[in-house]
Amino acid sequence: MVASVATVATLLAATGCRRDTESAGVNLELWTLALSPHFDGYMHEQVAAFEAAHPGVRVTWVDIAYDALDRKLIAAAAAGRAPDVVNMADLNFARYAALGAFRDVRADVPGDPAAAYLPGAISLCTIGGRLLSLPWYVNPQTRIVNAAVLAEGGLTPESLPPDWRGLAAAAKAFHATTGKHLLSQPLGEESQLPIMLLAEGLSPLRAKGDGRLESNLEDPRVLEYLAMWVDLYRSGAMPRDAATRGHAHLLDLFQEGKLGVISTGPNFLKRIRDVSPRVFEQATVLPGAVGALGRVHMPVMVLAVSNRTRHPREAAALAWFMTGASAQTSLCRLAPIMPSSAASLSDPFFRPGPTATAGEATLALGKAVALRTLPEAVAFTASLDTWPDLRRGFEEEFKRVLLDNEPLEAAMTRVARTWNSLLDAAAPAGIDCVPSPAKVAPPAWRTPAEEALTR
Repeated sequence: MVASVATVATLLAATGCRRDTESAGVNLELWTLALSPHFDGYMHEQVAAFEAAHPGVRVTWVDIAYDALDRKLIAAAAAGRAPDVVNMADLNFARYAALGAFRDVRADVPGDPAAAYLPGAISLCTIGGRLLSLPWYVNPQTRIVNAAVLAEGGLTPESLPPDWRGLAAAAKAFHATTGKHLLSQPLGEESQLPIMLLAEGLSPLRAKGDGRLESNLEDPRVLEYLAMWVDLYRSGAMPRDAATRGHAHLLDLFQEGKLGVISTGPNFLKRIRDVSPRVFEQATVLPGAVGALGRVHMPVMVLAVSNRTRHPREAAALAWFMTGASAQTSLCRLAPIMPSSAASLSDPFFRPGPTATAGEATLALGKAVALRTLPEAVAFTASLDTWPDLRRGFEEEFKRVLLDNEPLEAAMTRVARTWNSLLDAAAPAGIDCVPSPAKVAPPAWRTPAEEALTR
């Protein structure tokens, strides 16, 4: 994976952009991830609208499977036919951007990005003062809770703590009282702990004297936070799956009525409804769990302009168009996702309307809660090409801490050595690649009726 991404990035960055002077017009190629066939109509409609607004420009849309992106980019870039605009998930974007694959579009976009997009989304796209992508759709985390399970431990949605530290303390007391699990979270496989550290304001990385990054995992404050979760797991207050399985185990256990609360996107409400109607009837939705910074984590999909494009201005205009308020709102009408466009939030679609059934009301509540957190939400994903590898190195050792009772401090010392080796071998990156937003008040709890009146 690392080698393939580096190869693609080198090919994309190797040749600077050059404009075609052919009289036939401008031809752009746009690659997206896993939208076909469900969104074929939407994409053809948006492409046609862009072409109508930009006479002489023609767009070829190509949809790529997630696991085929690197391979197809290598082949296209090697053949000198790389896409002009490419869709990336936040983790992949960080890899490519750090290796110079994408163009700074700040001077090419026909508007002000700071005004057009939510701050927590555009921040992911900005590295070293360069705007290396535009944010597309987002999926802020929420807390989906089973009120019946909470009640067994004397809790209610209103009394449930909004922050991870509070939830950890409540989980220990809940387990001691009921013998059951209040929550789980991926700790070993697909570990969320690096993201949770950033949300806590405890960066796992720090700047060295030369400005480059090194591990901060041996910081006593970081170790104290990690130790809290180790203790919670070893006490039995979290299920064994927390060490051995990723995000999927949250839905599995919640659908079986074995968890009181899970942290995930509201788009999973429909799956819970379809798989376990009984649990869905007991479910409600609260703002996502936060760290000390008070901000909900928000994964972001982006559109980036390749450094190999022959038409940088037109390619930037295409990315701008696809991530604009009208296009984003139309996409949100078709899928349970949220917009990164600030103007989209004022569209009537995102205001509450009458619901015919209790199930529809729960789905509407999930949307309302997620939307309310968007203005302060942040993508707690470091914009580093090494970020996925750093996380994997962390996961390998943290699993040993959880499953084999390895001492936490010794494990983090080993991880720190691994991280420093990866960071030293990678392209230089500074602390501006690590999310560090200002602290805000966490989202307040509201009743479903109050949520319905917020928009």
